[in-house]
Amino acid sequence: MTSTEHIPQEHARKVLLLTWEYPPRIIGGISTHVYHLSRSLASQGVPVHVVTCSFPGAPSEETVDGVRVTRVEDSRLLQANFLLWIYHLNSQMISKTTELLETEKFDLIHAHDWVVGRAAVELKNRLGLPLISTIHATEIGRGGRLDGEYRRKVRDIERLLAEESDGIICCSNYMLDHIQHELGVANAKIHVIPNGVEVDRFKNNGGSQLFSPGVSEDRKIILYVGRIVREKGIFTLLEALDELRTRGRDVSLVFVGEGPLKEDLAKEVLRRRLSDRVKITGFVDQEKLVSLYNSCDAFVLPSHYEPFGMVALEAMASRVPVVVSDVGGLSEIVEDGVTGVKVPSSDPHTLAEGILRVLENRELSERLKENAYRAVQERYRWDTIAEKTLEAYRTSSPMPQSSKAVEDAEFLSDPALLQFLLTIGATDGEGARRGGSHERRRYGLHDQISRNSCEAHPRTPSLARIRFNKAGPRLIESSLPLEPSRNNQSLQ
Repeated sequence: MTSTEHIPQEHARKVLLLTWEYPPRIIGGISTHVYHLSRSLASQGVPVHVVTCSFPGAPSEETVDGVRVTRVEDSRLLQANFLLWIYHLNSQMISKTTELLETEKFDLIHAHDWVVGRAAVELKNRLGLPLISTIHATEIGRGGRLDGEYRRKVRDIERLLAEESDGIICCSNYMLDHIQHELGVANAKIHVIPNGVEVDRFKNNGGSQLFSPGVSEDRKIILYVGRIVREKGIFTLLEALDELRTRGRDVSLVFVGEGPLKEDLAKEVLRRRLSDRVKITGFVDQEKLVSLYNSCDAFVLPSHYEPFGMVALEAMASRVPVVVSDVGGLSEIVEDGVTGVKVPSSDPHTLAEGILRVLENRELSERLKENAYRAVQERYRWDTIAEKTLEAYRTSSPMPQSSKAVEDAEFLSDPALLQFLLTIGATDGEGARRGGSHERRRYGLHDQISRNSCEAHPRTPSLARIRFNKAGPRLIESSLPLEPSRNNQSLQ
């Protein structure tokens, strides 16, 4: 099937797509992925209904380029309690889908990441529908080790979702091996489908001035886009910039993104006396991001762990030479010396050398840019990604409906917290409302996750206070009067 062919309506499988990220809610790459995938599926005649989380100012129901979008109210249950936030979100997704079934029929569930795992597994078993899950990353990959009860529980939820799924989609061969090893998934069940990029969105729009007029016109600008977290190699990049300064190179660096280490990064910039060469912008909108891509001399992504690296595709689509770590999905996207420069991870010296290769060799830089631009057009178009996703839908064999009841304890690790949910009626203690979730530390370009107090479940007569530590949440007080916040600044 070509990108211009449509599936006959009688053969189209209506897809229920569950995701906790969808524009304008942007945490990381999932939002962008789901937005473009759903639009591309719809353009090929596949009915798609996205059920996602609410966002301030976004309508609860809308149709976006043929994709029906339903937003459920996110819990304003407890301040800074991602565990209960996700538990409530999944309950709302289950409830809303049950309501939708009064007038709609779905043929397949497509879940994106473990955060919606409870709703995906519950609906699969309740409705007897095939379940496809896209695993965008894993907890152990993000952090390198499972230190603490909370992180081990996240891994358990990932494994449960993988076990209950009829098919798994991941974005790279690196992730295929990782999922097999860490989640115990058989190779035959996994489909490798890369992320895509909409090339037209990154056309040169004239750019903008990144530094003050007093900065030398000869100064080269390198750009980083991504979460401000250690796994992205941000401190390795800063150390490489320091070496470039020591070697007398006039180079500046722009960091675009949010994350828990943003303040630490700013402190390190001051400690190294690099303030005149480093700019930390925080989150920027699409127009500004395109301008930044088109204004820089090189894009650098020095990740220690990277399942794919969608921002590298964006840079390539912007005709910017890329320098990346030779890890994970980046190793597959970039061909060294052909479409970009690859360097070993965690090595600031070789990173500095890689940056100089593109900054000081104009012929190489131009060749890399043009080769990379052709590569993204040929291999990473969203209509092609949608076609491969449809093939995964068609070839994933439905497993027999599970008779196993998924209990709340599989999603919640703290006995006191589970007892609290039983007390307030958020669970019946017998698995009638199976599932839940678990606090997760994951940060994105929009990074602050539900920081204000909020409404409890409709049956909830009171709130509780939870204290977090490395071992997970601990119930310290309950029976507080319900005082829902009128502010919703979640995921800003």
